[in-house]
Parts: sequence; C-alpha cells; structure tokens
Amino acid sequence: MRVDVSFKNLENSEFLQNVIDKDLEKIEKRVKIFRKEDPIHVAVTLEKSPHREEYTCNAHIYLPQHVLRAGEKDKRASSAINSTFSALSKQLDRLKYKVEAHLQRKSQEG
Repeated sequence: MRVDVSFKNLENSEFLQNVIDKDLEKIEKRVKIFRKEDPIHVAVTLEKSPHREEYTCNAHIYLPQHVLRAGEKDKRASSAINSTFSALSKQLDRLKYKVEAHLQRKSQEG
C-alpha cells in the first residue's frame, strides 16, 4: 500500500505523523480483502486555514475498481484526521460487505 501525505500551511510533526500512522493501520486491516497484487494508494492532505484556527483533512483511497473519499474539518488537527479516517473505515466496511456478498453469490452459482 502506497501512502502519500501532504501538509498545507502547517509543518509535519511527530504527533501528527503518529495520529496518521495509527489510523492507517486500521485502514490496512480493512483493505486485505482486495487482491494483494493490485496496487492500493492512499493520499492524505492536511491543511490549516490561513485565517482561522481550523484544520481540514481530506483522504482518498484508490482501490483497483473504486475510489473512496472523505474530508472533515475541525478545530484540532488530530480530530479532523480521526474523523476523516473513521468515515473512510465506514465506507470500506460497506464496500467490503458488498464484495464479500458478490463473491459468495458467485461461488454458489458455480
């Protein structure tokens, strides 16, 4: 899994990197159902508003046949990151359920 993290109007810190890494571990567990040979790319952008104390986190997961996207705003960077990855986790769970149901139907037909 390839991960790209970019920061706008703020510097990368060890704390923010730890928060992102912890959430990425949860995502990695969920994408195991997709074939390992297919590339999976995660792009995360964390941005601080230049005019007020607000952080925006946007994340995209590029799967073989799907693109999942989530974005959240919060007054704390860590909360924005956690909310974004929570939304992505829910989307992945829904997609995983659909894929598993499709594979189950396909195996029953054959």
